[in-house]
Amino acid sequence: MAEVLEFDWFILLLRLAFVFLLYFFLYQIVRVTSRELVELARRAPHAGPSTTPPRLIVVDGADSTLAAGTTFVLRPLTTIGRNPENVIALDEPFVSGRHAELSLDHDRWWVHDHGSTNGTFVNGDRVAGATGIRAGDIVQFGRIKLRFSA
Repeated sequence: MAEVLEFDWFILLLRLAFVFLLYFFLYQIVRVTSRELVELARRAPHAGPSTTPPRLIVVDGADSTLAAGTTFVLRPLTTIGRNPENVIALDEPFVSGRHAELSLDHDRWWVHDHGSTNGTFVNGDRVAGATGIRAGDIVQFGRIKLRFSA
């Protein structure tokens, strides 16, 4: 009877050792895999800032000579109006001489109306003071609608 008890204990110890080794093996697989994934993520090229310059793209040129799809590349301070000295000169009767400006401040673009007669709109809302804009927003000067892309 004593031999049977010793054998049972021996089998129990073997089972426990097997379970321990199985869990240890799984732990090692998870550890090595996660280490390799971290290393791959570290070496992977990261998406940096966009290389395409911010721009306004004509969506609706109203009665002006601007065709849909016409693109204006923006400067950090871009003036917009009917006068030719503006960075973006819009030949449209509802656009004021110095209508508005777009400016880059702390990695964010802002539109500011300069007291134009017919107003400046962002996504259909009239601009009052400086208004932040994001990629995809529709900015309207007079009757001309442009999509902001950054």
